[in-house]
Amino acid sequence: MSRVLVGLHQLELGGSQLNALDLATGLRDRGHVVEVFAAHTGEYGPMAEIVRERGLPLATVEHPRDRPGRYPCRRGVAAAMTAHARWMKADFLHVYEYPLILDAFYGPARSLGTPLVGTVLAMAVPTWLPRSATLIAGTEKLVEGGRAVGQEISLIEPPVNPAWDDPDGADGAGFRRRHRIGEDELLLGIVCRLNPDMKEEGVGRAMRAIEQLDPRGERRLRLVVTGDGPSYGRLASLASTVNERLGRDAVVMTGAMADSRPAYAAADIALGMGGSALRAMAYGKPLVVLGIEGFSRPFDEETAAYFLEEGFYGIGGGEPEPLAEQIAPLLDEGRRRQLGEWSRAVVLDRFGLDAALDTLEAVFERAGERSEPWLPSALHTTAQRTASELAGERVRQRVKPVVHWALARGAAT
Repeated sequence: MSRVLVGLHQLELGGSQLNALDLATGLRDRGHVVEVFAAHTGEYGPMAEIVRERGLPLATVEHPRDRPGRYPCRRGVAAAMTAHARWMKADFLHVYEYPLILDAFYGPARSLGTPLVGTVLAMAVPTWLPRSATLIAGTEKLVEGGRAVGQEISLIEPPVNPAWDDPDGADGAGFRRRHRIGEDELLLGIVCRLNPDMKEEGVGRAMRAIEQLDPRGERRLRLVVTGDGPSYGRLASLASTVNERLGRDAVVMTGAMADSRPAYAAADIALGMGGSALRAMAYGKPLVVLGIEGFSRPFDEETAAYFLEEGFYGIGGGEPEPLAEQIAPLLDEGRRRQLGEWSRAVVLDRFGLDAALDTLEAVFERAGERSEPWLPSALHTTAQRTASELAGERVRQRVKPVVHWALARGAAT
């Protein structure tokens, strides 16, 4: 059995963090020694309590910046992670999202030689991530793209733990009572972290879709948004505007929940993306996937192939797709039941936790067998990242020959 240090890029509620914790708990249950490390910006956030509830040790370090500044990593975070990895004698680092991957690369991976596995659950995997890191992405398309540019990358789709996300083990009825949702009302549920980059636009479109679908309240539709984040204030203001226009509380903002299972169980129709979309399907809910730049699309027999390859998100063309029209067929009870049962079967068949853990253990084994030198990887990361973020495509193309020369020199030495 191995000693694994799992790194969370933040302690606020989010799909990446919950995914990390499900896998960490599963590894612990298989006999591995697992501890959690996290950076935070001054407040622990609800994930700290969830980690402790799962019985996992948690080490934290405060750092005020989300991204590295003029240094290649956040030096305080890298130093703290190195100290903890040394103390626990970690065999592997498994860290999430690119800021913490850089911290781990310049920290314990460099100082201690600890094999580094990095998971990226964003909509793109940066091409400049360290070549010596063994990467994990959540969709087939991202894995194919990473391999095309020479990354060592594997597929682990966001897993669902059926023992945790069990529709019979969550108090959906109690959730509806707390938020005054009647048994005769149809609840459209969104559970997500409310951030401006990936979620705000889609959640706002869902609020406007309620106006279109049920302007006079005859269909008894309610939209309940469960989550918090930087966009909460703007979305709460939009919800108030929608409710004022409709003359009723059609949109409810609950804030964050440390245990969001009741919110999933309470919904009749789910809207969302990523891991949250998969969790909703585990509760037997029909799903409409929200994306950015106007994207939305139902998950059904016709669209399944798209989402299983691209992931449960999408990028639109800038013009909002007809979300209200996509929701409308799900107002039929028979269609909701049929699609919900089918969606749950898809999740349990393809996204089960045990299969993901099998793959993760194999990834650790491969990471331990790799022996790529640190310096060439650092040269690649520094040059490519500088070109990508500061110089644009023209300079990036000019830098490539220098990077290739540096990599060749590093490999030769």
